[in-house]
Amino acid sequence: MYPILIQLGTFELRTYGIIVALSFFLGLWLSAREAKRKGLDPNLIQDFAFYALVGGIIGARIYFVVFSNPSYFLQNPWQILAFWHGGIGIIGALIGGLATALWYCRKNKLSFWHFADTLAPGVILAQAAGIFACLLNGDSYGKAADLAWAITYTDPRSMAPLNIARHPVEIYEMAAYLLVFLLVWQTRKKHKTAGFVFLTYLAGYGAARFAVEFFRGNPALFAWGIPAAQVFGVALLLLAAAGFYLRGAAKEIGVQSES
Repeated sequence: MYPILIQLGTFELRTYGIIVALSFFLGLWLSAREAKRKGLDPNLIQDFAFYALVGGIIGARIYFVVFSNPSYFLQNPWQILAFWHGGIGIIGALIGGLATALWYCRKNKLSFWHFADTLAPGVILAQAAGIFACLLNGDSYGKAADLAWAITYTDPRSMAPLNIARHPVEIYEMAAYLLVFLLVWQTRKKHKTAGFVFLTYLAGYGAARFAVEFFRGNPALFAWGIPAAQVFGVALLLLAAAGFYLRGAAKEIGVQSES
């Protein structure tokens, strides 16, 4: 693929960083637009974005350290902070971003559910766009496959093993996220209960990650050879199911108390 966008001597501008940055701003733009539609000050979204970026990077790095090669980092603890050498995990970024959102809403006396509903469409759209960076970089490649639509990495600067036909798992993942985005986008119009859009995102993302990990060639492992992303995917599905029940129950209680 194309891991390097521009190379001038020893200087390299990697496509990964450019696409991730563009994806971040895409999600920020859509979230600000959604905030305006929902009557929330768009400046709050822009203010939150800085804190979310910091929290996301910290969470992404912790996830990578814990689930990639923890023994190496225990022996070389100074390398934990060297995220510029590579090594982040999107699930960790989402956990860090979620923790940041909880803190930010409490700090600014905002409804977390309302705020999370506002962010959800932009977040999943940014994730769908950001996967294109992994495709070009080869850092999240698929299992070997003898398929007409398989892809083969030949650029020695790619992170994937070279000259082996593989499942285009990044394309599978991108398609799955776009479907989740469409579902979230429709949910925001049909359900007025605060939290339902965000919970739809959690359920859709959890199901998508669980499914695509069957085709991943280099998954981070949790235990007993189970991909960590599948464990978190199931956890998100259970969390979303509990959230749907509780929000539905809360709505019923509210209706009964009003009557």
